[in-house]
Amino acid sequence: MNRPSRTSVAVAAGLAIAALLLAGCASAPEPTPSPTASETPTPPPAPTPSPATTVAAPDPADVTTWVISGAGFGPVERGAVFPGVAEPLSAFELAPVDASCPRLSTLSPVEDSSDAAALLLIVSESGDRVEDVWVSGSPDASGALPVAPRTAEGIGLGSSTDELTAAYPELQQIAQVSAEAFGYAVGDEEGGWIDFIVVEDVVMSIGSSAEPRAPKEFCG
Repeated sequence: MNRPSRTSVAVAAGLAIAALLLAGCASAPEPTPSPTASETPTPPPAPTPSPATTVAAPDPADVTTWVISGAGFGPVERGAVFPGVAEPLSAFELAPVDASCPRLSTLSPVEDSSDAAALLLIVSESGDRVEDVWVSGSPDASGALPVAPRTAEGIGLGSSTDELTAAYPELQQIAQVSAEAFGYAVGDEEGGWIDFIVVEDVVMSIGSSAEPRAPKEFCG
């Protein structure tokens, strides 16, 4: 009787193991991935609207509520009808400066006791429109300044050069009026200009004009 050779037995055993492995691979099911739960995105919170800033209307009788800008001094605006611009300002009276300076008029408080500064109005050559507005003043014997409008940045008569340049980094020096007086301006062609005349480092005159100005005199 012939015995099977060791080689044939090994081959047969190998084929049997391979068959078992293949059967095991075929019968083992592949794992099914679990469905991922979808997350509902949380919408961002709605922005809270900023409260509207309200600017108080200027009081026609109180120059401290008038703001100086390139457009004028509070209710006294450049381009306004002249002399009609003064009609709503019952606490002030309009008067010509001098017959030799027909384009200049002052807007002064009616009450003699008022410490408000007078405004200088320069009208157009046709005489029917306000062209420039100015205010000037210097300390009296007690050191007090006349009450006058100020800019939105708080610059007014009596402000120092340091305060002026800090309020307006873009300030331009446009003229030297005298040995101790200098003219400055800030603004643009569209919105107009605010002019400052500084004497010995103190603001003595402020104007609102269409172009930068630092006049040595207003008549002439």
